[in-house]
Amino acid sequence: MRWLYPDPDDREENAARSAVVSRIERWWDAFIDNADEIKRAFTDDSDLDIPDFMRGTIEQIDQRLGWEFGPAIDGDGDRLVITPEHNLALRPLADAIIARAPEIEGWEFHHSRPAEPPNVARAAVEAETENELGRCHVHTKIDEMNRVALKFVLPDAFDRELAALQGTIAAEALLGEEMFARWTGRIEVVEDKDGPGWVELDDLWGELFKRVAEIDAGLRDTPLVLNVDRLQWGLWRLSPPHKDEYPRQQDLIMGSSALESMSACAQLGQGFDSRRYSRAGETFCFLKFDGEGRKIAARMEERKVVEPAVNEALVSGGLGVVVGTGTGKKYSYLDLALTDVPGAIPVIVNQMRAAKVANRSWLLFHDAHLADEWVGVYGDTPPPPR
Repeated sequence: MRWLYPDPDDREENAARSAVVSRIERWWDAFIDNADEIKRAFTDDSDLDIPDFMRGTIEQIDQRLGWEFGPAIDGDGDRLVITPEHNLALRPLADAIIARAPEIEGWEFHHSRPAEPPNVARAAVEAETENELGRCHVHTKIDEMNRVALKFVLPDAFDRELAALQGTIAAEALLGEEMFARWTGRIEVVEDKDGPGWVELDDLWGELFKRVAEIDAGLRDTPLVLNVDRLQWGLWRLSPPHKDEYPRQQDLIMGSSALESMSACAQLGQGFDSRRYSRAGETFCFLKFDGEGRKIAARMEERKVVEPAVNEALVSGGLGVVVGTGTGKKYSYLDLALTDVPGAIPVIVNQMRAAKVANRSWLLFHDAHLADEWVGVYGDTPPPPR
């Protein structure tokens, strides 16, 4: 279900979204009625069963949502976090819930778990694994996807599986959910510290942001639309398996990119986040249009018409730029770096319609938290393949 870029003419989806909004409003009404009782339950001064209350209210909106109570971040009082957990495509729904939160004295509402101090992170590890964290050292390194890979040495953990779980819980608690999802890559456990650069767990926050600063140093500080003449393109090829249908960009055979690391990350589905590839607030998207059974040569000719038309319209308005092209077994693609998504959408749609692309043509988003968002080129364009 789309929350950020809905189609006002899609009656079925709009009705479904309205039903969810009604459940959200009922949830907040129930929370208002029970807010004081919830506070008393924190100190065992109430018989209210908080998990039972949450199951009967917030989980009626979507069972995949997570929730957590804790102390307020910005002052005295308490906080409630409503989170998509690791299902980042639910982020727009969590945002929609928090956006409708009422003003209640003594309460804060957030859409992700905040970063915690080391003592709280250690307590979280013990609570979730029923084992103390013990001694812990961590090493950070930038990987090929502009993420920060973490290596842990946990000599007091009785096996590698427990050590990996403890390291992951500790890192997510120290960094906060959003920063953890955006910046961390592979997490592994090793027996010994292999070389320099190891720090104690308490210093992980600072070490991660040193690596983020190094990533940022390799990014332009202005949008790509202002650097069109400086873009350097490379070619690539892939060998996808044959399928009846291809979600996302899974049928790509060949293409070109001005941002090879970004393209590789997007194609591999590695928890994509535009911030890792832009300091200027750009959103990385892609146009996907059906070849309607035509041979590759004919589809490449069509893309060669669509690409300059879309690119010139975006660049002239300062809205974005084409940063990649692709030809798949069934679809053609253009990768875009957009500075203003709402402003760019009508421009893109007009150019795609003028080129008479297939009815099954869409603007889609690389970001994991935007995976369920899409814009159809025509009023009767069906949803994209999943």
